[in-house]
Amino acid sequence: MQICRKSFCVIAAVFFVNALAFTQAMEMPEMPSISMPDMPTISSPTMDGKFYRPSVPQQKQTKVSSSNNKAAEPKKNTEAVLSDARSTEDLLQSLLTNSNLLSAGDISGLYNSGSFDTLSSLTSLTGKTNNTSSSSDLSTTLLLREILDKLNDLKAEQNSASAAEQELYAAKQQDSETFKKRKPSILRFKINNYSVKDSITQEFFSEPEPDGSFLLTADRKYLLNNRSCTETFYLLFKAIKSNGSSTTFSVTPSIAQGSENKNSYVYKMCQQKDITAQKTGNLVVVHYNNNGVAADLLLDIDK
Repeated sequence: MQICRKSFCVIAAVFFVNALAFTQAMEMPEMPSISMPDMPTISSPTMDGKFYRPSVPQQKQTKVSSSNNKAAEPKKNTEAVLSDARSTEDLLQSLLTNSNLLSAGDISGLYNSGSFDTLSSLTSLTGKTNNTSSSSDLSTTLLLREILDKLNDLKAEQNSASAAEQELYAAKQQDSETFKKRKPSILRFKINNYSVKDSITQEFFSEPEPDGSFLLTADRKYLLNNRSCTETFYLLFKAIKSNGSSTTFSVTPSIAQGSENKNSYVYKMCQQKDITAQKTGNLVVVHYNNNGVAADLLLDIDK
């Protein structure tokens, strides 16, 4: 009996050992540990003050001939450019040069030859004079420039005329002088008590416009340091107010000189602004006293 028990215990022990071994054999093998490789350390580059600038190919400039440049330029607007000028002298400087001086004799010749009869035939004077709000120095200066510019064109046209046309102009001038009915004149012209009238060699009065506006031009000749000097002055009388018996004008002066003389009394007057005149009957009077210039002008316009 004891032998059987011992045998049973041995068999049980053997069975237990085998069962344990079988159980261990059936367990899942452990997964091998995989270590992730360390990321390599990347050090930021240090800036040394020198920057990389990629080269950009420059666009090739196409050369344009001077003739093409001229064709591409927009036409200049004479009036927009003039509106930037600050004085009458600036506006007329390019027009009244020594080589292109427009004298009272020139204007008188153009009128007598029939090249023009009134200022309105040269420019839109009548439409501009009816508006009293446009009586500023700039607007009247622009108007004077327009008139003189047109007269200069007529002068150039006559100078380039044929011999036969020149004879016709001369004949017309002679007839006009012979049958001239109106005789306007400068009765008195003093600046700082100096008689400008004594040095005037020729004068021209345009025909008054319906509103009374007119242009006075005169040539002067005088001595300065034993040297003969010439100049032509222009006075545009623009009507700004009328009550029937009298008319008030704004006066725009300008001057062209054969040689510059800023000490000329007329030159000094032509630098002034806000000059006015008064007409009663056929007499026109200018009394101006400002900036060291005292002007006294009396005209008989015979109209």
